[in-house]
Amino acid sequence: MSKVVSFLSKILNLINLPKHIKNIFLKRKIRKYTANNNDNSNIILKIFNWLIIITVLSSIVYLNLTYKISRGLLIGEVSLGIIICAFLLWKKRKGKKAQTKDPQIKKILLKDQNQNIINTWELRNEVSILIGKKTRINQVDIDLSETIYSSLISRQHGVLNKAGNKWYFEDIGSSNGSGIRRRNDSKKIRLAEGSPYQLYSGDILYIANTKLFVQ
Repeated sequence: MSKVVSFLSKILNLINLPKHIKNIFLKRKIRKYTANNNDNSNIILKIFNWLIIITVLSSIVYLNLTYKISRGLLIGEVSLGIIICAFLLWKKRKGKKAQTKDPQIKKILLKDQNQNIINTWELRNEVSILIGKKTRINQVDIDLSETIYSSLISRQHGVLNKAGNKWYFEDIGSSNGSGIRRRNDSKKIRLAEGSPYQLYSGDILYIANTKLFVQ
């Protein structure tokens, strides 16, 4: 009888349309959020760079017309403008290289108080992962129902979504909230409900009081 119930629950999970629709909606939300974020940041950076270049060139022209400065000083000012432009381009390329060198996330780890690994969830072939507590009517991908602080974890606590080879976490209305501690940072940040946050290898994700290690 238990095998029949287990088999039926798996079938119901496969045809669980509300869950699949919810995952699709969350993925679209992540993609839209990241695209808007990247576009806005790139536009602001470009405007700022062009303002600096225009200011430097305008200053050179103004000084040349007003004070009729010597050729040597003019050459020096032009050289300074070229150096500033070259620095901005170098900084931009360096930022892109740093992003490409950032290691991709491959798995999520659950550890005990002695830092021994209790469970591992591979992310290699996944695009969307639901975090919470498994029940007969609630199927999750990362089940934390057996953890010490499981009573603080909601049945559907948060979701991990992959967009553009990057992983994002979003709290989906949990009772006790979620947090994150960035790598090389001692501060824990409380996450706003419904907002996606990009994860990096080395981060610690807090599902209520339960730590998940991102690697």
